[in-house]
Amino acid sequence: MIRRLLVILLCVVSSTLIAAAPASIKVPKPLLAQVQCLTELLRDSYAVWYPDATMVQFVKPREGEEIALVVFTVEGFGGGNNHTQYFAVFSPETDEKGKQHFSLVDVMPIAGKGWRGVMNLNAKVSRGPKSNEALIAIDALEVAGDDAPNFPSKKVTINLLLKGGRLVEQK
Repeated sequence: MIRRLLVILLCVVSSTLIAAAPASIKVPKPLLAQVQCLTELLRDSYAVWYPDATMVQFVKPREGEEIALVVFTVEGFGGGNNHTQYFAVFSPETDEKGKQHFSLVDVMPIAGKGWRGVMNLNAKVSRGPKSNEALIAIDALEVAGDDAPNFPSKKVTINLLLKGGRLVEQK
C-alpha cells in the first residue's frame, strides 16, 4: 500500500515539474555557430565552451526590431575548474538568398565562479523613452556570506545598458 502511494506521489510530482518546465525554443544553428566562434576568441588554451549551458532568448525591444540575447559558459580556464558566463547580444539578419545570419553586437562577462550566476535567461528589455538605449534586466544569484564559490544564493538583478552597440553594466 505504501509503495503504491509513493509511486502515485512520484507520478504527480513528476507531471507537475514537467508542466512547470518552460518550453524549449529552437535555437538556430547559425546562432550556435556564432557562439562557438565567439568562445574560441574568449577562451584560453585549456577552456572549452559548455554548449548544454547555453541560454538564448529572442526579444523585440521595439516594433520591427529583434535581437537575440545569449548567456553561454566557458569552463576550465587555466586547466582548473574555473568558469565564466558571458552575455552576448546578436542581431539576426537575412542575406539576399534568404540565409539567416547573426551579427555580434557586443559581449561581456556577466558571471562566474566565486562571483554570481545566471540560472535562467528571462531578461526584461525596454527602450529608453528619448534615447536609442536598450535597458536589459537579468535575474541572477550572487555569492554571499558563507556560500561555496559555485553555489551563489543572494538574489540580484543585473542591469545592463545597450547604447551605441556597447554593453555597460549599471550599478
